[in-house]
Amino acid sequence: MRFHYTQVFLLACIVAFWVYHFSTYGKVEGRHERSVRKKYGVKPKWASFFGLAFFGWTALALIFFFHYHSINWIWRISFLDSAPVKIAAMVILISSLLMYVLFTLSAGRSIRAAAGTSGNPSLVTTGIYRFCRHPAYLSFLAMGLGIFLIVPNLIALLLLVYTFVVTCGHSAEEERRLLKIYGQEYERYGAQVGRFLPKLW
Repeated sequence: MRFHYTQVFLLACIVAFWVYHFSTYGKVEGRHERSVRKKYGVKPKWASFFGLAFFGWTALALIFFFHYHSINWIWRISFLDSAPVKIAAMVILISSLLMYVLFTLSAGRSIRAAAGTSGNPSLVTTGIYRFCRHPAYLSFLAMGLGIFLIVPNLIALLLLVYTFVVTCGHSAEEERRLLKIYGQEYERYGAQVGRFLPKLW
């Protein structure tokens, strides 16, 4: 079986993301979330929908790896199916992975310490958090955009729209929780730094 370079690249990106996630933030994410939920009584409503988006993109990448012509399933967006667009998509995906690494480097130590003591992590406003309040979510949105540009069909487009909606909902829900935890400190931070883009949103 011969593979197109985009099939190999996309699978490598997905594998790299999951391996890195479970060897860093993924180790403490569940424990920390349960601790915060128990302490503050905050029950996330969007988390499960957000998780479905992760698995949706993973499934799409796996199907594309084994079936290159799945790109033609349900209305291929032909003007996006070109070499320059695919190269741009690869740059976006690499940027997405780097952004996620920067997120874990900026927030990881604080979250690990809090998870180990059942306390609250200190509010992180340095590193990549100087530019946006939700770098991990921005990384995920960029990953979805990159995959869509490699597999430009209606399925990927609908998944991208779904990802944007649930990411906005999940991040807004998280901001309400952060306001509850940090109060005016987070209000001041939110007034200075954009949600996903610097000083724009």
